[in-house]
Amino acid sequence: MSENNFSNDYTDLRLIHTSRYGNSRVYTANFNGRKVIVKTLKKEFVDDPACLASLKREFETTSMLDNKYIRKVMDFVHVEGLGDSIIFEYIEGKTLAEHVRVGTLTEKQVKGVLAEICDGLNYMHRNGVVHCNLSPENVMVTANDCRPKIIDIGVPETKMDADRELLIKEMEFVAPEIIKGEDIDSRADIYSLGKIMEFIGERNISKQFHAAATHCTQFSKEQRFENISDVRSAITKGHSFVKVIILAVVAAILAGLAFIYVPKIKANVEKERAERLAVDFGREVEKIQGQLPELCKKYELKSLADPVVFDWSEDSLQYVEELMQYLALDNYKGKALQLLNQQRVGIEKSRQADFDKLLLDEFKNTNDSIAVVMRSALVEPTDEMLLNEAMKWYGQRQ
Repeated sequence: MSENNFSNDYTDLRLIHTSRYGNSRVYTANFNGRKVIVKTLKKEFVDDPACLASLKREFETTSMLDNKYIRKVMDFVHVEGLGDSIIFEYIEGKTLAEHVRVGTLTEKQVKGVLAEICDGLNYMHRNGVVHCNLSPENVMVTANDCRPKIIDIGVPETKMDADRELLIKEMEFVAPEIIKGEDIDSRADIYSLGKIMEFIGERNISKQFHAAATHCTQFSKEQRFENISDVRSAITKGHSFVKVIILAVVAAILAGLAFIYVPKIKANVEKERAERLAVDFGREVEKIQGQLPELCKKYELKSLADPVVFDWSEDSLQYVEELMQYLALDNYKGKALQLLNQQRVGIEKSRQADFDKLLLDEFKNTNDSIAVVMRSALVEPTDEMLLNEAMKWYGQRQ
């Protein structure tokens, strides 16, 4: 471990997430030929003692844990251009939220993922660690074997002065006692896991966890499951013999009615799927549009000698990957491509504005004879007039 050491060995840094209300940003990077995750602070928080201490606590807590269902921490270093950063293993896969929203997991796979999340939480709790921020976004599902990896352990970093409606939505999976600042224990994670089961049920992936979710999400922690092992049992237990008989009878009745209702059911399922897809696409649009200020800062023009045109193919490729499922659908392809073009145009406008500002400042401050004559010829000049003259002046210099 090279804790607190300076490192410029992390290359090909690519921003993949910026916390909307919090203080962190996440990149992928290459380190010695290996892809890794770099979690650091936003620029405005890189020197904030409280934020730095929180980042360090997350590293120290996660480095204590060694379990196949928890993302491994690799290092804590000062990365050139970013500041103090936690280095995590890179996980090939998608978040549980992404899978559930698109419906790519079977009911059996969801059940297995939930049971293994319980195993990971059980390990954490036995080692005295409470996640505090468990959500579908904070569970990665591996691409090769559909196994969960719990990530981002720690108290939510959401700012309490954010818009209340959005704040409530952002903290949907956080236990009430955390929001109220009360003492917490493992039952806070039980509450969050119950909210995840509700999230799955709302999207019609599986309704079988409804009773367990209700028990998990009681407002009073004393009324929830006592420990995560009890939650796992509730998720994985089989049906009793009586339940099997009842289900068999119901299945026989449904089979008799299937000829009439199956087409309607299929139509409703497709309708719900289309509605979910529209909502999720809207979220992707909002997320990508929210990245524009960060991109404008990244491509900010520093000198008149720099070309105004820019190459943002790397960032564009990242967004194409995020929108891949929508680019394959005719009714979303045009909107997705338009979104990418809007990002490019936004950066171009910002870069041109940077150029105009630099040029105007140089024209106002230069004392060469041509610039002096051009300025003196203007009566009560405005910035717009000066900028027009500056462009003429700059053209004569080229």
